[in-house]
Amino acid sequence: MTVKIVAISTAILLLLMIIPSSLQATPWFKVSNPDWPDGTFHGTWSTKTSSGSIKGSLNQGRRNTIGIFSATWNSTTTTGSVTGLYLGPMISGHWIEGNSSHPFTGVFRSANASFSGLLLCQGLGMIKITGQDDASFMPALTGPYNIGVQSLHLIDTTRPENFTSDPNDTREIMVQLWYPTDSTTAGDPVQYMDPLTFLWLKNQSPIPLFTIPDTAYEFVHPHGRTQAPIAPGQHPVLIFSPGYDGVYQIYTSLIEDLASHGFVVAAINHPYVSGIVVFPGNRTVDIATPPSDPAEHDAFLAMSLRTMIGDAKFTLDVLTGMNTSDPVFAGHFDLSRVGMLGHSFGGGNTGSCCFEDARFKAGLTLDGYFSPSFLNGTIHQPFCMMVQESRYLPVIDNNTMYVWNHTTNDTFIVGIYGSTHYAYTDVGVLLSHLVPFIPPKALNFGTITPKRMVNITRAYEVTFFEVYLEGHPMQELLDLSARYPEAMVTYKLG
Repeated sequence: MTVKIVAISTAILLLLMIIPSSLQATPWFKVSNPDWPDGTFHGTWSTKTSSGSIKGSLNQGRRNTIGIFSATWNSTTTTGSVTGLYLGPMISGHWIEGNSSHPFTGVFRSANASFSGLLLCQGLGMIKITGQDDASFMPALTGPYNIGVQSLHLIDTTRPENFTSDPNDTREIMVQLWYPTDSTTAGDPVQYMDPLTFLWLKNQSPIPLFTIPDTAYEFVHPHGRTQAPIAPGQHPVLIFSPGYDGVYQIYTSLIEDLASHGFVVAAINHPYVSGIVVFPGNRTVDIATPPSDPAEHDAFLAMSLRTMIGDAKFTLDVLTGMNTSDPVFAGHFDLSRVGMLGHSFGGGNTGSCCFEDARFKAGLTLDGYFSPSFLNGTIHQPFCMMVQESRYLPVIDNNTMYVWNHTTNDTFIVGIYGSTHYAYTDVGVLLSHLVPFIPPKALNFGTITPKRMVNITRAYEVTFFEVYLEGHPMQELLDLSARYPEAMVTYKLG
């Protein structure tokens, strides 16, 4: 059976060799908008008579074993390009030099960020290629640091669990800690999410996603590493709170980039409020069912938010203790520079924590859920509200304006053309790979391409906290709208 499969794959690639390169540029799967490539590679190549270097990028298909690539190569005497596609270990394409295009087929192997390949190229003979590669559905990091990751199971014995009837039940949460490491630090790659969380996420789709395998989370390669020491020095701290019925894993692309710029990010999964929380031993807690009675429903949401506020403050308490006694992190958290951010209900949590707790020096929300009944005071810290298009155009919505009218410091409202509520997550990017024939708009991710949305969100998050926690010039934040014309900005200075 293996021989037959290899023979069929070889036949397909040989057929592709005779297809003009202009046609090969359009693969059989949809490639998401190249606002960033899914991967990069660089290395060396050699034949019997020549050698040189090669550098390029790739875009992955529905799996990380399928994709297309393009590269430039050079030798001591000339330069050229390469285009092609790969399917598992099989590779095919065109080696281009001037007006000559040489079709090739071959095999390659990739493991532990290294690759090697052997190409049979028409007119050139055998080409050997070796090098380094880095590929993921997640965007590349923009900061100077690598990332360490540690999971924390925290129990607050001072707070009863309000979502259960057991009087002895106390509040427990799961927290993921992302932190900067040296660029040379190694470690074991972290998994994007566990199988139980991915199955939950898959079932959240408004339409059945039968074509996505239950192991598709293995196709996503985040940049975090476990068992990695934190980078020297003190680092500002951010608390992250996900949306109602959401989990911190689906914000990995946003959180990773903050850590790569030197921030320690503690992201919370809130039991009974988050969609699913997986505790050690695969014990799970699902979201609680709210009451149907309107008055009881409002009281339930208020209780849920108060619980989330408590979770955020408790997490900061734990980090304060770790900064004194933890063998890995002691002395590395700069608790004079603490910020908070959150999506949707987590945005409401962010606003309330800034209002109630002076330890939080700046707050940023991603289409935050605001209500006058939840925020009954004034926020004195710098505050940024990123919102979906419909909350900015044709006019800024009432709840966002309520917060705007209850801030005394620098305040920003950033609307993104083409965005929706759920566009402030990784999910649109994942679906552009896993279900490429369904447009993001049909799945409530708006008309902006998911990769572009992630890039804009990351830029505003990083720059806002660099300005207000690290002292960067405010002009860096104001200049972002020129780089990203999709961003509509209203601001006032306190």
